[in-house]
Amino acid sequence: MEENRPNSEQLLRRLRFEEQQKQTTRGKLKIFLGYAAGSGKTYTMLEAAHEAKKQGVDVVAGYIEPHDRPDTLKLTEGLEIIPPLWVTYKGVRFREFDLEQALKRKPKLILVDELAHTNVVGSRNEKRYQDVKELLRAGIDVYTTINIQHLESLNDLVGMITGVKVKERIPDRIFDHADQVEVIDIEPEDLIKRMREGKIYKTQQAERALNHFFRREKLAALREITLRRTADRVNRIAEEERNILGNMEYHTGEHVLVCISAAKSSSKVIRSAARLAYAFHAQFTGIYVETPAMQEAGEKTKQELQKNMELARSLGAKIVTVFGSDIGAQIAEYAVVGNVSKVVLGRTNHSRFIQKPRPEVLEKLNYRAPNVDVYVIPDIKQETASKNQHIRGKHLEKRGKQRFGELVAITVVLILTTAVAFCLQWCNLPESNIIMVYILGVLLSSYISDNKLFAVYSSLFSVLAFNFFFTEPYLSFKAYDKGYPTTFLMLFLVGLFAAVQTRKLKIQNKESVKKAYRTEILLENSQKLRRCKSEQEVWNQVAGQVGKLLNLSLIIYPVKKSGLLDKPFVFPKKGTEKGELLFLLDAQEQAVAQWVAANNHRAGTCTHTLPTAKAMYLPIRNEKEVKGVLGIYLEERRKIQEFEYGLLIAMLNETGVKLQDTFR
Repeated sequence: MEENRPNSEQLLRRLRFEEQQKQTTRGKLKIFLGYAAGSGKTYTMLEAAHEAKKQGVDVVAGYIEPHDRPDTLKLTEGLEIIPPLWVTYKGVRFREFDLEQALKRKPKLILVDELAHTNVVGSRNEKRYQDVKELLRAGIDVYTTINIQHLESLNDLVGMITGVKVKERIPDRIFDHADQVEVIDIEPEDLIKRMREGKIYKTQQAERALNHFFRREKLAALREITLRRTADRVNRIAEEERNILGNMEYHTGEHVLVCISAAKSSSKVIRSAARLAYAFHAQFTGIYVETPAMQEAGEKTKQELQKNMELARSLGAKIVTVFGSDIGAQIAEYAVVGNVSKVVLGRTNHSRFIQKPRPEVLEKLNYRAPNVDVYVIPDIKQETASKNQHIRGKHLEKRGKQRFGELVAITVVLILTTAVAFCLQWCNLPESNIIMVYILGVLLSSYISDNKLFAVYSSLFSVLAFNFFFTEPYLSFKAYDKGYPTTFLMLFLVGLFAAVQTRKLKIQNKESVKKAYRTEILLENSQKLRRCKSEQEVWNQVAGQVGKLLNLSLIIYPVKKSGLLDKPFVFPKKGTEKGELLFLLDAQEQAVAQWVAANNHRAGTCTHTLPTAKAMYLPIRNEKEVKGVLGIYLEERRKIQEFEYGLLIAMLNETGVKLQDTFR
């Protein structure tokens, strides 16, 4: 009889999992989940806190939202309460959770209400869930509350049901990775009764809520979403545990690919794809095709693109950037190579055709990747176009001025071409030479502008000029020779084809240069790191390569074995003296760098943690620990572009591995 024994790989996986469970010092997170305000989340959390206190647990109320509900406020009695932090912003005082005091007090269990809350500007973290993550890293257990509409992936779906766009949201991974979720379930009728009795909102506000949000059909839909989402979480946890412990029988093999763009509608596409990936227990990837047009896009457009990429990351997607002018071909190629099973595209209902999936994109996906399912997500928000019409108008105005300059330059080239053609005619050279001159003019025009309409313009101008000046009857658009119409047509087609191909060649050249630059800088960094014989040489090397990549001033803090920062190294950019960067060495900036070293997470300007800092700080790490902290002085507080940021992270990771392998 054959024994059913686990193989060596399964056994090793199980042992590692058990060892990690023993060694973890991370606190545990419990979420009290409701589907609407007034369901009893905070009340139930306080009851659970009192029960834990009876069991001898050191419990502290870190932040309880003052809802002016007598029954809830009464339960805060008997609990130690950390005084709130009062922050003044634009002359108004705001009541916030005091994270620093909570870390100093370091209880066994702390209550932090309203997980999705956005902290006031100037706070240590942008979001309260980031405060909670710090508490968990410090080994403190946390009880917190949230409503289902605050989950990022469900934002659009809930918005369709309620008609309310929730701005305060948390990434789904926070919810999915919670150690425990308790659903505070209540019948919609009972919730409406509470509202009418004034137990949730005051009379006027309650009346408004009953007429809009608190309608039975909406509450029932939200309740159903809450229960289903919680059940999905339980199923996923069970599946992950089976995989970790060696039961690999359940495997879907699904891979969802979402196409990311700078369009406003892209956020809905990403959330829909995330829900699809979650439902199918699938691998989730976001792809962005960087086209020449996007490279020339305005700052607002690039910021919107970065926002959409951050959204995809927060929902668990791995971001892939490819380069090319043929969007459909690039997506199809990656779908085949990456074993993608489902592709999610976006489409808008309004007239801005640039945001619609082009028919050739769908055709190429169907042709090149016939086994891939394609989902097209429409944008039902008609107001999206009008809301941003002013911004788009400014961009179009700026773009229009640029195009007008290109048109003038092309016209000048074509006039000069005509002048050269007159010279050739004066020299009694054949018409074929004149035709070649005009083709040359079309080619030169294509180098001036990548616009397809200008390619048509230059080709048509050449045909008309040749007909008007160089065919009988002269100075007329008529032609006596029967062969001229064919000549005109061939001149137009040859000129247009040459212009289009030249344009493509120009674009491909830009892409090749970019790819070559990336390969070169990574290879150069790897080669130089191998030659480094001391940690100081490693720091000098990584600073030199990063400075070459970004052309920004840098500061590097080596991290001691104790976890504290060592003496910093300052690397100013060209034209800047070290003395001009002394402000980066003050106590506040060092505190941010120390936080990065302790938490193994980026912080500083253009991030969601300690954003008031003057520089962005990134960890230089290996698989086990942080070896150093890199500070980048972003003078104009602009985010590093995705391409450069990807290179930067690759270089820093390689540096961390070098420090681990060579200087242990």
